[in-house]
Amino acid sequence: MASRNIFRVWLIGLALLVQACASTPSAPTQKDTNHIKTVIPAPFPITTRSLRSERIDRLLAELVKEGSVPGLSVLIYEGDTETYYGAAGYSDIETKTLLKRSDVGRYYSMTKPITGVAMMMLYEQGKFKLDDPVSKYLPEFTNMKVYKGARTLNGDLVGQAVNRPISIRDLMRHTAGFTYGFTTTEIDKQYAANDLLSYDQTNAAFSKKLAKELLLHEPGTQYHYSVATDVQGRLIEVLSGQKLGAYFEANIFRPLGMSHTGFMVKAKDTNKFGSVYGYGKKGLFPMTDGDKRVPLGLTVDRPFLQDVQFESGGGGLVSSIDDYAKFALMLQRNDGQLIKPETLALMTKNQLGNIPNGDLGEGASFGLNFSVKTAPQNSGDYRVPAGSFYWGGMAGTAFLIDDKNDLTFLMHMQVMSPNWATIRTRMAAAVYGP
Repeated sequence: MASRNIFRVWLIGLALLVQACASTPSAPTQKDTNHIKTVIPAPFPITTRSLRSERIDRLLAELVKEGSVPGLSVLIYEGDTETYYGAAGYSDIETKTLLKRSDVGRYYSMTKPITGVAMMMLYEQGKFKLDDPVSKYLPEFTNMKVYKGARTLNGDLVGQAVNRPISIRDLMRHTAGFTYGFTTTEIDKQYAANDLLSYDQTNAAFSKKLAKELLLHEPGTQYHYSVATDVQGRLIEVLSGQKLGAYFEANIFRPLGMSHTGFMVKAKDTNKFGSVYGYGKKGLFPMTDGDKRVPLGLTVDRPFLQDVQFESGGGGLVSSIDDYAKFALMLQRNDGQLIKPETLALMTKNQLGNIPNGDLGEGASFGLNFSVKTAPQNSGDYRVPAGSFYWGGMAGTAFLIDDKNDLTFLMHMQVMSPNWATIRTRMAAAVYGP
């Protein structure tokens, strides 16, 4: 009985103890001093510039994925500030060598604007007037004849004396009446048969050979893209007393710091000079000298890797995207470093007037060694702002100066392709947006 009472007392005590504990307020929880506060970053600012970069990045990737190009890069400056650089793809597909910013390539007809600036430097020195006849300085162009669309009984082309002499202005706006040897006209066939653009001749010999050919058009009557800029190259030699390459080096490349540009790849750049590609039925293929698939039978390596005699003012230079940017930015600044602002204004003025603009496309005209957009941005074949001036090269390189937006655009690739015009159109849409 006593043990039951003891047990009952123990249970009651335990119950009272539990109740007391339950009614006692708990101590406040200590704050964890080791906790790290999560920082949520501010959202990435969506700006006109960031949207443009996104569009260009996407297009570069698309062009490589489609097989339109082996690789390409784009560089944009606004004022003197670089605001975009992007690259995609390869300089050499076979070895999977990625395209690099320092790559040196064939800039072909992007030589022409440089030749134009060289000409206008001499113009500012009073060496010539734009409406001077070319024959005043290159007498071989006296008594030129124009093709009349007929042949003699012996099969020779029939020519007739021109209505007026070829002027220097004609050379610089492609209204001299020459052609290039790349199409199917009878005069083009004569150029090709006579190997007019042979690299194994001096600029003087080229000029004399060309002067023996008939003109395709009367001077001053039709824009027709041609070897006229190579004649400018010879004219620069006569007016300056220097070889063309030496004049470029002393008066343009060295002052602008263009150390990777010239008529031959420099020894330090041979490992940066890659393949150039063609585009055929089966897509891209690397082109080499002597390959029958190379368009127009062109020699794509030797002229740039060996010291050939012909220094083509129309298409002979190699360069890199950053080197050419130095030239383009000089034009954009327009501060008189090489030519006066009024001289550049003359070069970028519509020099054709009512003369038919040939294959320049709707909304475009030609100045002096530059193409010029004359139509508003939302019209014409090339949708860039009116007043922009630009040019490109046969291997796909291109540049544009947009004064309205203080923008300089450059594109580097190494592919000869029928898709080039489409790429240019798509790139303009990526740069300027919908």
